Amino acid sequence: MTNERVKTPARSGRRISWPVWLLITLVLVAVGIVYEPSEITTETYSREEAWGIDRALLRTTLGEPVAQNEYPKTIRVAHDQIEYEAAITYTLDADLQKAVDEIFAQYGPDYGVFVALDPDTGEILALANHRRNQGELNENLAIAATYPGASVFKVVTAAAAMDLGKATPKTVIPFNGKTTSLYRKNVLHHKNTQWTRRYPLTTSFAKSVNTVFARLGIFTVGGEPLKTYSSAFGFNQTWDSDFALAPSVFVIDANDPWSIAEAASGYTRNTTLSPVHGAMLAAVAVNGGQLVRPTLVKKITAEDGLSVYVHEPENEPIVSDQTASDLRTLMQETVASGSARDSFKKFFRGDMADVEVGGKTGSLTGENPPGRYDWFIGYAQKDGRKIAFAAMCINEEFWYVKSAYVARKAIEHFFSRPNTN
Repeated sequence: MTNERVKTPARSGRRISWPVWLLITLVLVAVGIVYEPSEITTETYSREEAWGIDRALLRTTLGEPVAQNEYPKTIRVAHDQIEYEAAITYTLDADLQKAVDEIFAQYGPDYGVFVALDPDTGEILALANHRRNQGELNENLAIAATYPGASVFKVVTAAAAMDLGKATPKTVIPFNGKTTSLYRKNVLHHKNTQWTRRYPLTTSFAKSVNTVFARLGIFTVGGEPLKTYSSAFGFNQTWDSDFALAPSVFVIDANDPWSIAEAASGYTRNTTLSPVHGAMLAAVAVNGGQLVRPTLVKKITAEDGLSVYVHEPENEPIVSDQTASDLRTLMQETVASGSARDSFKKFFRGDMADVEVGGKTGSLTGENPPGRYDWFIGYAQKDGRKIAFAAMCINEEFWYVKSAYVARKAIEHFFSRPNTN
């Protein structure tokens, strides 16, 4: 098409009749419809169909290297029966990754993992792995799911209760016994006494009260709804990601009250969690209630500069925005006065004064690898910048560093840098 404008003679002896004008108009509209390309359709065809690169192919190609903490810089792609070498741009923030590696090197837990991602896009910013006194680590601990999730699962139980409209952060569930214990008589046969404590859900979450969440699971949420929400939050699911991620496991007998009690409170080794999935759970609280799909590849560029693959975020709403907001309330209290309080002493000062931080701790012994597992999943945000994360330390005999403190140092590093967006 040219930029010339179609004109009729200014003083013609004959006028074009209106039926002819109508016909001309319809032809022009039809031509516009036929020949005006759709940008989305064109991109889809030229990248996925023409180049044949999708998440499944990347998962197959990059699965083994990523599992060994290796990130190839190039990939071979085929087009018109000719192979080309293309460059991979990863989502990883090299500066943040290096900072977390240095934190682990300084404190030296027996095992240490830290995952950070963008809670709106699912782009992974850090995948840090550490193992004490055993040479180079060639196993990516962040994508395995052999670790007991412990009290981290309380995030799902709390979200289910609030999303069903059966609880709020102010809901009080009385309990007897220690906050860390779980006994049948206190869960199944509760009786109010002079020693009964009455915490709002916010406090019970912050202090990780097992009896409260066991009772919440049995009498408020129920076994079948808890299974439904666990699935919505990604347990027992395979991921259509661009790297191989082991599925986290949730096991429950919905007809057995004690099975529900253990699962809802996280007081079980049957529920397992990968650190990547832990960061995804935390992201739900700060992105309006969506489960993000994690990704490692931002784009792939051919030798001639053509982008033959570009990551497109696909998030799934799983709880309401109000539920996500209520989760943030619970998670902030964990940092302010709960089980992560000591790790964040004197944090909210100077450049960190306006950073909002929330999280959930979890602790339980496990066997693969053996040791005491210490979790802290959470989020931080300030002035539109967000990060969701999961830190996990495994200590066999001695405590070297708390996972919440590792997360704190990572947050400090992240928000001390200027915002480049």
